[in-house]
Parts: sequence; C-alpha cells; structure tokens
Amino acid sequence: MILSTIQISAALAPLLVALACLMAWRYLDGGRHLLFWALGHALLALAFLLLAVTPLGLGSGLTMVATLCTVSSAIVLASGIRVLVGYGDRLIYALLAGVAVTVAVVAAQRLGHYAIYTSAPFVSLLCFFYGGTLLLLKQRSIFYTVTGIILLARGGLSLIYTMRLVDRSTSMDSALALSILLIMLTGLGLMMIEFDNARRSERRARDAEHETAQFLEALLNAMPATMSYKDRDLRYRMMNRRMRELRQANNVEYMGRTWSEIVGPSAAAVIEDIDRRLLETGEPTHMEQAWTGPDGRPIVLFALKVPLRDTEGRVMGIITCGIDISRLKETEAQLIEQREAAEGASRAKSAFLSNMSHELRTPLNAIIGFAQMLSGGYAGPLSERQLGYAANVQESGEHLLRLVNDILDLSRLESGRLDIRIESCSFDQIAQSALAMVQPQARQAEITLSCAPTDLTLHADPRALTQILVNLLGNAVKFSRPQGSVSLEASKDNGIIRIRVRDTGIGMSESESRAMSQPLHLHRIDVYRTRANSGAGLGLSICRSLVELHGGRLEILSQPGKGTTVDVLLPG
Repeated sequence: MILSTIQISAALAPLLVALACLMAWRYLDGGRHLLFWALGHALLALAFLLLAVTPLGLGSGLTMVATLCTVSSAIVLASGIRVLVGYGDRLIYALLAGVAVTVAVVAAQRLGHYAIYTSAPFVSLLCFFYGGTLLLLKQRSIFYTVTGIILLARGGLSLIYTMRLVDRSTSMDSALALSILLIMLTGLGLMMIEFDNARRSERRARDAEHETAQFLEALLNAMPATMSYKDRDLRYRMMNRRMRELRQANNVEYMGRTWSEIVGPSAAAVIEDIDRRLLETGEPTHMEQAWTGPDGRPIVLFALKVPLRDTEGRVMGIITCGIDISRLKETEAQLIEQREAAEGASRAKSAFLSNMSHELRTPLNAIIGFAQMLSGGYAGPLSERQLGYAANVQESGEHLLRLVNDILDLSRLESGRLDIRIESCSFDQIAQSALAMVQPQARQAEITLSCAPTDLTLHADPRALTQILVNLLGNAVKFSRPQGSVSLEASKDNGIIRIRVRDTGIGMSESESRAMSQPLHLHRIDVYRTRANSGAGLGLSICRSLVELHGGRLEILSQPGKGTTVDVLLPG
C-alpha cells in the first residue's frame, strides 16, 4: 500500500515538532555548542538522503538526536549503527567495529580516564572504526580510501567534541568551526565519491562500447554476405572479413580511400554515380556487381545499398550488403537454355504435326471417298460381307480423319496460328448442330441427349463453339453408362455466360480430372476399359484452349460413380 503525501506528513509532524522543541530547549539551556553540532549532523543527514546514501543519512540523524540528548554512549552507538547499516556483505566487520567502539568508549567513561581521548592512537582507532572501515574494506579503491580518511577525520572530530574533549570556554567557537569543518570534509568526501562514480561509469561505458564494437565486428565477420560502409565522401570506413576475402585486400588498402582511388576513375564511375544519387535522394537501391574471385572464378554479387542516417534523419553514409548469386546465375542460365531448347522442340513438334496432318488428310479423304462409293454401289453390286467391309473402312477412315483434324487444331493452338472470329450467334442453333453430330454416337451407346431451349445470344466464334460442344458432348457420351443421359444447358448471370454439359457417367477423381485437360493424356476409366471409348485424349485440351481464346475458362466437377459436370464460362 502506497502512503499519500498527507499521510506521510501527518506521521512526520510529531517527530519534527519534538525535534524542534528539543533544539529550543537545548538553546535556552545554554547548550548552544551542542545545538550547532546537532544542526551540522542534520545537514549531513539531509545531504546523505538527497544523494540516496540512506544508511549514512540514518546514522547522521541518530547522531543528531544523541547530541541533542547529550548521551555520549548513544552518540558512539549511533556511529556504530551508521557503520553497521552501510556494510551489506561485510556485516561481521561492521558488527565487530560497532561493538569495539561502544565497549571502548563506555569503559573509558566508567573508569574516568578522559585523558585517554587526547591520545592520537586511540582517536585514530575510533576514526578508523567510525566510517573508513566500510570504504576501505568494501571498495578497495584509491578514491574510496581517500574518502574514507576524510570521513575518519569527521568521525574523530565528532567523538572528540561530543565527549567534551574541548575547552568549555571555547565551546561556541569550536562548535561553529568544527561544524563548518565537518560539513566541508563531508562535502569533499561526497564530491570525491561522486567523481569516482562518474569515472567508474565512464569507464564502464567505454568498456561496454568496446565490447559492443567487438561484438558487432565479430557478427559482421561471421556473416556470409559482404558488408561495407562509406561516409559522405564515399570513403571506406568499414568492411567485414568476407568482403576483404573477395576483394583480396586488407583494411589498410581500403580504409579512408574511395573506390575511384582504388580501381581508377573510369572503372569506378558507374558505382560512384549510384552512390552519389543515393546520398542525394536517400532512397535504397540495388545492383549486380561482377568481378573475379580469389580462385579466378567469376563472381556475381547482388549488392543492396541503403543510407545510414543519424538521429535527425540526415544521411551519414552508405551501407552496402552483397550476396553471392553466382550459382543462382548459373542455374538461371541453364534454365533459360533448357527453356529455349524445350520451346524449340515444341515448335519442331508442332511443325511436324502440322505437316503430318496435311500429308495424312489427302490419302484419308481418298480412302473415305472410295469406301462411300463402294457402299453406295457406284462400283457395282457387292455382297453383304463386302458392304460390311466397306462400312468398316469408311468408319475407321472417318475416325482417323477426326484424329488428324484434332492434331492439326492442337498444333495450330500451340503455335498461335489458329484465329477465331467473334460474332453474335444463337446458342440454340449451335447447340442443335452439335447435338446432331453426336446423336449417332449417343444412339449407338443407348444414351439420351437433351437440351433446354433458350433464346440466349452470345458473342463467340460459331465454328469454335460448335467444336467445343461436340467434344464435350462426345466425351460425356463416351464415359456414360447405357440407359444414361447427357444434358446441355446455358444461362447468363452477372455478365457471364455459363454453358453446362452434365452426364450420369462413371465420373472421375480429382487427379483424373486434372489429367483429362492435359494434351495427349492416356487416361482411361478402368470400369469401362473394354468399351469403345476410343480417342487420343485431345478433346478437353482443345476445348480448354479454344475457351481461353474467347477469354473464358473451363471448369470440371466430377465424382467417381456419380457423373461429371463441365462448365464453359464465357464473357457476355
């Protein structure tokens, strides 16, 4: 519980009144010399308390009270207590000192040997135990030893006077002179203590600064990055070990010199221009520096330059931190080389596919045409078996032609040579055209096709959109169970057109959904591996590319055993 100022004042008021009455009585009783001496101790107590030397302040206060009461043994005991409370870790010495002083003085009084107080050895002994013991034993310092001697002199004078060892007739003058001397000696002692404390604090600050500097130097030298500091004149003032190793130099060669003085004005022009710009703007910057390392290997450093500011925000200099990115540069060069090689291979593949597709389409068209002529009887009557052969040839040729067309479209998409023409078109017309193309495949697989009618008009390439719907509907039919259904619908919401193809087929896992949209995927569903779900897996890849050409995206939502939903999202 913290006491308020009023509570403290109320507690001290009786004590202060009692002391004032005691001082007034001592003055009227004729003991003015004791009054002056008590006032001297009061000033000492106040000085000690203001300097936060609480033990000595309490001791001086007790001595003041004992002086006013003219109890010699109490004065000596108060002096012993003053030593006792100030010792701390030397408590046994303080106890012995207080006991020895008290016993010696009381015994001398009882025996009536007052003359013993005039002897120098005894006075010196009392002085030693009075105040100097603490300082001599505890600090072991020249300054504290001198301070202890001064306090010893004060203690000796106090004992001599309070024991009435001075002539009564000169007591007033002696009291005044000794009081002044007491205050001067104590003030001198306190000044020396404060001076020594300041000197110790300054030395501790220097030691701490030195330790901090050593720690920072060790920290900077342990860093794998290069570190350096330049002042406003662009002269080096600091660099760590890593930088000295890479520069193959020591501090003597760099400290106090500019970069132009080290490597020449022409070689340093670019870096010093960057440094001057940083000093003007105060904005951090970065750059890449290249030079030859100690082993002759080329080194590339990523150098980050930041301004060092003082407490007022003014730029004092430049700190540069450099990280060796040589391996990253080598890896980057390898990746660029590999990417260029991959792009070249992709271009070669696209060119090959395009050329191959054109070369294959001509004979395929001839094969399909002759098969149609045979099936139509234009080459004469054929037997039932021969007609079946002709139908198989025509179906296989048409399937192969679709595959070639898909490959050709994919190569055009990858090479960026497939152009689309955006125009207004009716969704119902495009949907009916796509359903008509897929209807034979659905009828053969016993799949029901449906499309919700709508009067939606959209902006797209009709040919590309038809191809997208044919591929999506064909995949839905291909992977649906017999007696299943495939639905097609379209809607517009918030400027986005959503075309949805939903089936009740076998569905796919998440990994299979991702694989289905990759070109030339070899994905097959194990449950229907025996079904005629033929194709090279180009459908979804082509659909995704065509949708992206329209500025849209393709989304697939599927669950194994529950079917698949494919959404085509196009801008309205």
